[in-house]
Amino acid sequence: MNGIRITEHLECPAENPSMRQPLRRARQGFTLIELMVAVVIVGILAAVAYPAYTSFVQRGRRADAMAVLTAVVQAQERYRANNSAYASSLDALNVDASAITSNYDVSTAGVGNPASLVSGYVVTAAINASGRQKNDTVCAQMSVQLDGAKLQYLAYDTTNADTRLACWGR
Repeated sequence: MNGIRITEHLECPAENPSMRQPLRRARQGFTLIELMVAVVIVGILAAVAYPAYTSFVQRGRRADAMAVLTAVVQAQERYRANNSAYASSLDALNVDASAITSNYDVSTAGVGNPASLVSGYVVTAAINASGRQKNDTVCAQMSVQLDGAKLQYLAYDTTNADTRLACWGR
């Protein structure tokens, strides 16, 4: 091989100072300022995302109230088809509201002696004070009222203001 040694032309990183420089930078970590900037960015993102998340969860739990109210309305219509009158209690309808939602207390009114509606009922889902939905001030009470042939969707906030558009979206 003409007497040329291959090792003479290769430089070892330990012997060449210009090749050691990038290795030192790779071993350095983040500076305190870089770390603090990252923490601030994460904090800002969390401050924006958390309220949106809790609002989303509350709207999801409102769907539970809608589901239980719909189940009671359907059970009332089945009961009326068989008995020619509406049931005055949830027990007569065989609806277990606590199996559908634990965040709302469900009650029925408007039927019985004396009836407050000529022909119909009101089913109400009110926020359970010890439930996970207790911080929902917009839709504190959601109701379905049937008066004659007119079905209405009602909702009230904690000050009894009408919030049916925000709660039912109809």
